[in-house]
Parts: sequence; structure tokens; C-alpha cells
Amino acid sequence: MANTIQFKRRVSGNAGAPAALKSGEVAHNEVDDILYVGKGDDGAGNATSILPLAGKGGFVDLSSAQSVAGKKTFATVPASSQDAAAAADLVRKSQFDSGLGAKANTSHSHAISDVTGLQTALDGKAASSHTHPASQISDSTLAGRALLTAADAAAQRTSLGLGSAALDDASDFAASVHGHTVADVTGLQSALDAKAPLASPALTGAPTAPTPAVNDNSTKIATTAYVQAEIAGLDSGDMHKATYDTDNDGKVDAAELADAVPWTGITGKPATFAPSSHSHPIAEVTNLQTTLDAKAALASPALTGTPTAPTAAGGTNTTQIATTAFVAAAVSALVGGAPGALDTLNELAAALGDDANFATTITNGLAEKLAKASNLSDLTDVAAARSNLGLASMATQAASNVAITGGAITGIAFDCGTF
Repeated sequence: MANTIQFKRRVSGNAGAPAALKSGEVAHNEVDDILYVGKGDDGAGNATSILPLAGKGGFVDLSSAQSVAGKKTFATVPASSQDAAAAADLVRKSQFDSGLGAKANTSHSHAISDVTGLQTALDGKAASSHTHPASQISDSTLAGRALLTAADAAAQRTSLGLGSAALDDASDFAASVHGHTVADVTGLQSALDAKAPLASPALTGAPTAPTPAVNDNSTKIATTAYVQAEIAGLDSGDMHKATYDTDNDGKVDAAELADAVPWTGITGKPATFAPSSHSHPIAEVTNLQTTLDAKAALASPALTGTPTAPTAAGGTNTTQIATTAFVAAAVSALVGGAPGALDTLNELAAALGDDANFATTITNGLAEKLAKASNLSDLTDVAAARSNLGLASMATQAASNVAITGGAITGIAFDCGTF
């Protein structure tokens, strides 16, 4: 049977090199078809870098189409029969120069004759400096200025490719008397929007106005100064302090007189009053009996709902009420924080297999086990044990002389040394 050596490999998943290789170790990634090798040694046998070694995924494939990335320099130019044809083909310099041979330079000039129709168009134009006879001047205010005749204007429009309406007589000028809309005046609408209307203006900020004379009774705007002056000029009316609080003590004089009225002078008062110290039965206090009926008695109360009480400290052994929290803490302390599956006596018994002689059973079972310190030397049948472990004769061979017939061995490192 022939021997087979397989490289470390990746059949599917991500492309690219392995995360780590031993120095000189080879690995093949079938995803990108590249063979990688570990290069360098960090002192512990691990490669310091991983390089692509071979494979059509990382090197030029001579037998089929392939996309080559990056800048490439060729020692020998392509042959003349290999001119570029497709959009992605490589272009030789000679082919490129040949293509540019019939092209104009970026900076170049032309004669008038090179531009189709240019000379004809120029022949119908007037010179930049020219004159007109007086017969061509229709307005004495333009005397001495060069004007075009109707025939000249028509010729100019034709040469410029303009329609007959491009230079109609008065259509391009405003009449001597004319008007404009608000929109024709730049900024006028914005200025008008910032002004207040005469009818019901909604003023903002702090608007001011002239202050009318005192006692004015018209539709003039009353300013704050006018109002203050009117108040200051009021005569001593009924509500003036000087009239009702003559002693200026902050209390109306009539109220002071009322305070001085004797008790016997007050009419409509009750004939009798309760003494300052007195008592009432429960029935005379509104809802007091209903409130008392809703309270628990101190002696043997029959509580309802979910009554609560302070939780006693752990280990308390008195007549203090025990809350559910106190009971839970006491039970937890009893089982020593055992997990839920072992916190009852029944669960503990089930865990011991309901064996009343559990200790004896365990001791007898341990007596049948191999001794750790004997390192398997106390096996009754060594050959049978080796066979049961699937070692067969492999386990009895010397490390320096191992014979393998058939089967497969994985995880073996073959080191051919260095050169």
C-alpha cells in the first residue's frame, strides 16, 4: 500500500492564509487555490510570517483567463501581433503612439478657412470701426452716432441666426411714460411689509405716541404719562386712604370703632357656650365608630388580607412573630444553602439511592478499583485491557521502531531537518 502525505488544508469557508503555521509548514486553501508556507522562526518553532507559495489563486495562470491585480512591469513588451482589442486588454506603447499619430495637439490653432462657413459669416459683418451717412440717422438727438439701417439690422439678425422679432422697433425699450408694479421695484414689498396699516394696526415692541393734555376727552391715544397725570389729579373721593384711615395705621377707622363695641352691645349671639374643657361621646364624632371598627384588637386579632410584621433576627427564640422571611432563612440555614434538588430529606435519600448502607456500598465499590499509585501495574489481564482500548500491538512497539500496516495516523509531524 502506497504512503500518502497530506498537507494541512481548508476545504471551505474563508479565503486567505492560515492564522498560524510552524516554520516550514505547508497549508493549502482550496477556497482561493493558494498554497501557503510558514517562513521564519520565533524561537519556538512558529513561523514569523506566512507567504503564498504556489497555486492559481495567487500566481499567473498560463492556461485560462485570469484577473491580475496591482501594478505589473514587463521585462519584454508584448509582440506586435498582440495589440489590444477588448476594453480590458493591455495596450503596448507602439500601439498607443500609432493611435495618437492622427490626433491634434492639446494646444493648436486654426485658419479661418478651417472653420466651415466662418468666412461667409464674417463677410456680412460691418467693421468694428465704421461710419454712416446722415440719411441713415432718424433721430437728431443721435446725431454723430452710428446707426444701422433696417436692411443692416435684417442682415445682422440673419448672420446671427436671430428671428425677425429679436430687434423689433420699440418692443425692446420702455415708453417715455410708463408705470411699474410693486414687484418691479427692488425691496419695495419687503419695506411695505415692515410698516403698520392705518386700520387696526397690531403694533409690537414698545410703541410711543404724543401725550394729550390733562382732562382731554377725545379719540387721541392715552399714553402712560397721561394716565398717571389723570390719577394724580383725582379729588379726595370716598375710597381715599386719607378719608378712611385718618390715623394711618393700615386699618379702616370704622373697623377700629367696631372693635371697641362692648359684648353687651352685640346682638344675635348664642345664649350659652361650651366650657374650654369638655368631652364628647364617640357617637358625636363623625365616622369615629366606623374608623374604630376597621382596626384590629390587641387581644387575639382576626387579621385578614396579607398582614406583615418586622422580621426577627436569625436565631431569635421568643414570642416575637415569625415572618415568612424568618422561616425561609431558618430553613436555608438548616440545609446549609443546598441546591433546590437537595434541600429536602427525601431528595437527599434519593441522591443516596435510598441505600441505608450507602457508606459500605461505596467502600466495597472502591475496593474493586485500580490503585492510582500502581500506574496500571495492578491490571489483572494487561493484553485484554490493551485490546479493549484499541491499542493492539501498537502500544508494545518501541518509539524508535514503529511498524504500521494499513489504517491512518493523524497529527504526526514529519521533520526533514534543515539545509
